[in-house]
Amino acid sequence: MPHTTNDPQFELPKECDVVVIGGGIHGSSSAYYLAKAGMKVVLLEKDTIASHQSGRAWGFVRQQGRDPVELPLMIECNRIWQSLEKELNADLEWRQGGVMFVARDDAEMAEFEQWIEDAKGFDIETQVLDPKGVARIAPGITRPGVGGIYTPSDGQAEPKKAAPAIAKRAAELGAVIAEGCGAIGIETSGGAISSVISERGEIKCKYVICAAGAATHKFVAKFGRRLPQQTTRGTVIRTTPVPDISAAGTLASGLAFRQRADGSMNIADEFMTDLDLTLGRFKYARDFAPGLFANWATFKFHLNKRFIDDLVDRLPGSAASKQPLIGRRENQAQPYEVRVNNAMANLQKVFPQIKQVGIVDKWAGDIDVTPDAIPVIDQFDNPRHFFVATGFSGHGFAMGPVVGKVLADWITTGQPSITLAGMELSRFEDGTIRKPRTRV
Repeated sequence: MPHTTNDPQFELPKECDVVVIGGGIHGSSSAYYLAKAGMKVVLLEKDTIASHQSGRAWGFVRQQGRDPVELPLMIECNRIWQSLEKELNADLEWRQGGVMFVARDDAEMAEFEQWIEDAKGFDIETQVLDPKGVARIAPGITRPGVGGIYTPSDGQAEPKKAAPAIAKRAAELGAVIAEGCGAIGIETSGGAISSVISERGEIKCKYVICAAGAATHKFVAKFGRRLPQQTTRGTVIRTTPVPDISAAGTLASGLAFRQRADGSMNIADEFMTDLDLTLGRFKYARDFAPGLFANWATFKFHLNKRFIDDLVDRLPGSAASKQPLIGRRENQAQPYEVRVNNAMANLQKVFPQIKQVGIVDKWAGDIDVTPDAIPVIDQFDNPRHFFVATGFSGHGFAMGPVVGKVLADWITTGQPSITLAGMELSRFEDGTIRKPRTRV
């Protein structure tokens, strides 16, 4: 794969059709579909492909439980995933075993059933389960709750493999994948995009796709637009292989899990995430306050090294202050041991038949979120030809391929191929933002 990380002699093209900023699954997919359509593409990634949240997700690929705004995209993306391994000639660990949510009580079950009602116009074959039905999907479960819902057409894939495989195929089709090379500026002319300034020089281009994750709001602000965006830190654990439990990605009794084909499990402390306190937290505090108070029990605040790092980054002369659009280059998220211990304890409670299980790996990622937990996928009027894809709020990995395809279609045909209604940036500027509809 062409890159700049270990090759000081590498020179970026001086000109292309599209510059993609960000090498997560959305940026990589955009580069792939654009290259497939014959466009000349340069992807700029300040670190390495999938080194941030796209490589640190749970790996659920689900339609179930999503806000209806996202369903047109996700239904199509589910179809894409089913043939993506063959299309890319790559192992993505795709496993179509469904997704199941288990309800603790009648109130939670009512929420799940309401989602089915809200989504009934989309023809998703979600099933309502009683406790025996839950046990059929996950044999041996000791806490089947009062029942649950199950969507058999949903699945799972491996985040550490997906974006790199997509970027690799994009490179094979002619895209330039520039790792270790961030975007430090965007130039315009006549009210439209004219070039991107990278760490390796200027690239003249007609279009820009900004899929820079939690840094996207910085690029947006350069054009006088407002994107309230924050991060929350999620911890994930990979276990040693255990006897077969279920092919379904599952949320049950404080445990989120998916079992991979080799028997190992990716597990998490269900919805629980962590908020690292920094001065930047105050910038959009008013936007996030309603959701924060509504879901107070699912967060824990931390005053840690990141507070000091943030202060250092704000000092004149620091590396981050010299290149504010890049900031800190490497992923800084660390797993929270309480989440690790809780997830492992819940795994033993929910499946006590697993007698011996160890931890192979544990990691954390910074999840970029919006106040309504809906992404922004939009094109600016000023400057023209500037596209944004960000704010996927913890459920963007699964949508990666279709987001790239829709953006590529939008650039090559002038129209998005699937409705993006409700994902406009303007909702944060004109007061049309809605309350979050789902917790995951």
